Amino acid sequence: MAPPKHTTSPDVETPLFHADKAAAPSLADYPALDLLADLAVHRQTQTPLTIGLFGDPGAGKSHALQIVAKRASGLSAASRPEGPFLPGVISVKLDVANLQGDAAKGVASAVHEALLTEGQGGGAGRLAATALEAATDPLAAAQEAAQKLADISQRQLAEQKTLEELKARRARLNDTLLFETANNRIDDYARRHRKQLEVRFNRFGFSGDPVGVYKDLVRELLDRPGPFSRLSAFTNSVWAYGGQARLLVWATALFLLSWVFGLAERMRTDWLAGLRSVTEGASEPTNWIEGHVHWLTYLGNAAITAVLLCLAHNLWRAARFTMPLAHGARLLEEEAARRRSELDGLIVWQAKQLDQLGGEAQKLTALAQSTERRARERATSGGPGGRSLFISSTADMRGLDPDLYLESIQAGLGAQGAPRRVLALLDGLEALPAQQAAALVDSAHRCLDRPGFVLILAADAAQLTAGWGGEAEAVKRIERYVQAPFTVRMIRDEQASIAYAHQLLGASPHFEAPTIDATRSALDHTLKPVETHLLAKLASLAGGTPRAVKRYLNAWRLARPLTEDGGALALMLALDHGATAGELAAMGAAMDLEEPEAPIIIHPGEPRLAAALGSVNALRLTPLTNGEAHEAWMIARDFSIPSA
Repeated sequence: MAPPKHTTSPDVETPLFHADKAAAPSLADYPALDLLADLAVHRQTQTPLTIGLFGDPGAGKSHALQIVAKRASGLSAASRPEGPFLPGVISVKLDVANLQGDAAKGVASAVHEALLTEGQGGGAGRLAATALEAATDPLAAAQEAAQKLADISQRQLAEQKTLEELKARRARLNDTLLFETANNRIDDYARRHRKQLEVRFNRFGFSGDPVGVYKDLVRELLDRPGPFSRLSAFTNSVWAYGGQARLLVWATALFLLSWVFGLAERMRTDWLAGLRSVTEGASEPTNWIEGHVHWLTYLGNAAITAVLLCLAHNLWRAARFTMPLAHGARLLEEEAARRRSELDGLIVWQAKQLDQLGGEAQKLTALAQSTERRARERATSGGPGGRSLFISSTADMRGLDPDLYLESIQAGLGAQGAPRRVLALLDGLEALPAQQAAALVDSAHRCLDRPGFVLILAADAAQLTAGWGGEAEAVKRIERYVQAPFTVRMIRDEQASIAYAHQLLGASPHFEAPTIDATRSALDHTLKPVETHLLAKLASLAGGTPRAVKRYLNAWRLARPLTEDGGALALMLALDHGATAGELAAMGAAMDLEEPEAPIIIHPGEPRLAAALGSVNALRLTPLTNGEAHEAWMIARDFSIPSA
């Protein structure tokens, strides 16, 4: 493959990074997938039919399944009365999660929902309603609905209790964070500043654990009403705690003393005159006092200064006491806001759960009443009566017998306006343990092994082999279950690997799906007499049982459009289906790829193989060469029963 001529630049259509579950573009060049889709919806395909898409993990099985399903739906939608394809083909996606436990009920539910999705007013909806009515025991449905209603009532009580607990937790969130939760910011702050808090609290007359005291004070601060709770706490700390009232008393006493000094200084003339009259014989003290009366001003000022110092000290102590509390309150409010937001979300979700349970309880109540009424009508009339209550956007499968339901669907396929065929798509098995995956394949095949149904499954043969307990048992079951096996090998050779890398990097043109032509099918190959003769001659090599011969001819029909050399393909398919180990080894030794143009020569020790090769060469103009045989073998191996 030559390098691309143009530089590739990223755009919206080319992914920058590819996910494992994304579509694999190289599968677009698999013509065999188109043949499998043709087979699934062809008028002349006998059902039940199981198509198996096998491959290793990551090989592209899921994408191959999507391609087959999409083309099958397109062929059915574009079908014509004179064409080879059936109209009215319904695709059903089987979710492995819904098949756990009761797989039959899961399959029936998936089929029912697919029919309802197709249209309630049309034939698909009528078929679904009729089948569900026929397969449902109203008494069992009523009992199941009543039991479910009782379970939902218990769940409602539990959910209501949970909701009330959440509301209670929200109401006492501050206390919870302060006293019941250790790992939060306020607890961390209190423990880191334990010594400083202890000293301050002791000065204010608080004793005991400083962390506990601190949290109590923070709660008291937050419990204060009004928008000025912090100012209120500060004001309270000015006088309410130990030492603060004493400072206020001292400030008051000093203020009164200052007032007395001021009054004495202003009225000094009066009281000095009185003092002289009292002490006429001792004028010296009075004169001394008169000479130093200005000291009263100094003493008054000193008293005022002491008042201010007392008040300042009081406010400073109050601030130092209140600031850690305010900081703790802020930390608690931030933490509580975050937790409260989480609780609000839980409360809203819990309320929605209760609403949903209430709605489901109402539906179940109506269902129980209706099924009881249907049971009475059936008992009175001796058969089903009344209008079906199951025509809804989702299937309600209570009291359903899934086998009887699928049997009713089978009987109604092809009726007026009803679907003609059901395609069931089973994928996602690799998400399960091996034994569960194998058991699920068993159950799905048992449910869908009925006329009118086509099962298309994507599976890893190694996983099924482990689940079924060994390769011999796995091969036996796959042969019994799968009529059209196909092995998905995305990257077959170096050139395919290069092409795939170019597509992922956006260096090659994007694949455009061809227009669906529903007027003809590549499977409608007219058998020539020479081909009939050759297939009959090689049938004994393909196997000694009717099933082996049937599988061989089916594989040839399916793979024939992929090559122009039908004789070589017939020989290689016969070898793949029924040859012995010695015959396979002899053919492998005979195919010398270093000489692709050389004719194949079989060792005389394998007469049956030599005779088969002779039958092929007898109908050819030239003997079968190594290259032609290898090309046919590469096609044949894709349609062989896979093994681990």
